[in-house]
Amino acid sequence: MANQTSEKIGLALSGGGLRASFFHIGLLAQMAEQGVLKSVAVISTVSGGSIIGALYYLHLKNLLESKSDKDITDQDYIDIIKIIEVEFLEATEKNIRMNVLADFQKNYQMRNSNYSRSDRIAELYNEYLYKSVAKSLDNPVEMQTLKIYPLGGPKDFHPKKHNADRKAIVPILVLNATTLNAGRNWQFTAQTMGEPPSRESEDNSKKIYIDKKSIRLRRATGGYQNMVKEQQDMSLGHAVAASACVPGLFTPLAVSNLYTDNINNEAIVPQLVDGGVFDNQGIESLIKYKCTYFIVSDASGQMGMENEVDTDPFSVLLRVSSVLQDRVRTESLLHLISTIGEDKIVFLDLRKGLGQREISWINERGEPAEGDKVTDPTSQTFGVNPEVQEKLSLMRTDLDAFTEVEAYSLMFDAYQMSKNDLAQFTNAKQLPESSWQFTKIADSMKDLTPEYLKQLEVAKSVFGKALMVSTWLWIPIIAIFAIIVFYSWGSISQVLTSSITLLAIILWLATIFISKFSKVLSFLKYLRPHALLAKRLGRALWLVLGTVFIIFYLKCINPLYLAQGRMAKLKK
Repeated sequence: MANQTSEKIGLALSGGGLRASFFHIGLLAQMAEQGVLKSVAVISTVSGGSIIGALYYLHLKNLLESKSDKDITDQDYIDIIKIIEVEFLEATEKNIRMNVLADFQKNYQMRNSNYSRSDRIAELYNEYLYKSVAKSLDNPVEMQTLKIYPLGGPKDFHPKKHNADRKAIVPILVLNATTLNAGRNWQFTAQTMGEPPSRESEDNSKKIYIDKKSIRLRRATGGYQNMVKEQQDMSLGHAVAASACVPGLFTPLAVSNLYTDNINNEAIVPQLVDGGVFDNQGIESLIKYKCTYFIVSDASGQMGMENEVDTDPFSVLLRVSSVLQDRVRTESLLHLISTIGEDKIVFLDLRKGLGQREISWINERGEPAEGDKVTDPTSQTFGVNPEVQEKLSLMRTDLDAFTEVEAYSLMFDAYQMSKNDLAQFTNAKQLPESSWQFTKIADSMKDLTPEYLKQLEVAKSVFGKALMVSTWLWIPIIAIFAIIVFYSWGSISQVLTSSITLLAIILWLATIFISKFSKVLSFLKYLRPHALLAKRLGRALWLVLGTVFIIFYLKCINPLYLAQGRMAKLKK
């Protein structure tokens, strides 16, 4: 690789829930060992990549502001990742996804339009991951306080101006989200936030304008202090939540009172969702920051082959969405290769090292015209059995609790996968391998056991994982159901055989009809308050029952699932 001081290394950490976060930790560990992590100039993150990228940046801030440049070593970076591999797993074992709805008071607060599940998960990111690392900063941690002022550096330090003479580069962190308003990239940095300038406007020699939308939401050039007061204290948790705001699962995060359309005299409220909608690999931001070398870690959900595709409308729409996302990722990478060159890119993804079959067509005699063309898998060359690699590529992209076995498998996979590519990329002298916690899984990933394969198979599921690994849980569930039915059978039987059942159904349907069409049926408007009251009581009942169940799950079921996935149990 060329002289690192004259080049600009960009690191892209993709989306993909906590699966991506754990995968990226393995890459960061390898980069630390090879001495390249200290040379990264820009870190572009999306969704799950933002969750771990923000945590790493806080640790890096502590390091660079406490040690002078000449005293910082590669071992300091290794020590940071060693802390992260342990603390991140401990934090996520609390099950972030379930904890979003595990607080009665917070759930009740969500009845208001200005507080949603997205706001709650932003609070949890700060509480579980960030505030303990950023002890010297306000709680919650604010974006504008992320600026790094390295020890011994100028008081007005800026990464674009003052990195040239440093061995330990102060990187720019870019957390990527997507605006639903215009369908553009939205960037959060320690300096400012907003839609970045188009590439065409940065290069006056280009006269082809592809983005023809009439409005672009400019970033505040003076930073957060020049924004409306309401947005000056934008929290790191909310920026990460916006970057990881999966459409349909979480409510879009609004940025209020920051823009006005003066021509139409209307407020413009950016609604932010997952950065992966626009660019799930985070490559675009690295290009905009004019990086010359690229390390891209893609642990996003991969589109697989299906021999039989469901053709109902909903399934088709989901499949089409997967096709579009797969196309965007592929074209983005191909564009980067054609522009920068393959020798300046290290690219990792969860299907690297897997084989492929090219299926022959059936000829006129009803036989395969040729034999299948088979490309053999190569993942075993970096210490991972192809069957394991396949199962890791199918692991869930979620925000629930990951077991030690699941997390260590993902970390070790990226650590091994990136080793040779990074060595060729950097030409740097590699430090001796460190004693990482995740290397405990190494033997299992080469020499397979039924128990290990079962855990990876279960890891694909979003729901019901505890029942799959602890089948005895079905016994108390069935027993409780049987007891309820036994003691309630008299009432159930009476309802089923009563002539009032039909009347009850008619009244129930009438109540729904009246509540929805009360304006049309104005002559029955006196019934509407009762219907609304019933509706609110129903919501309250589901809220209480749902919260009780979630608390029970977190206290009882979640620990059981984690216990089944401990390394100590697997080794037995």
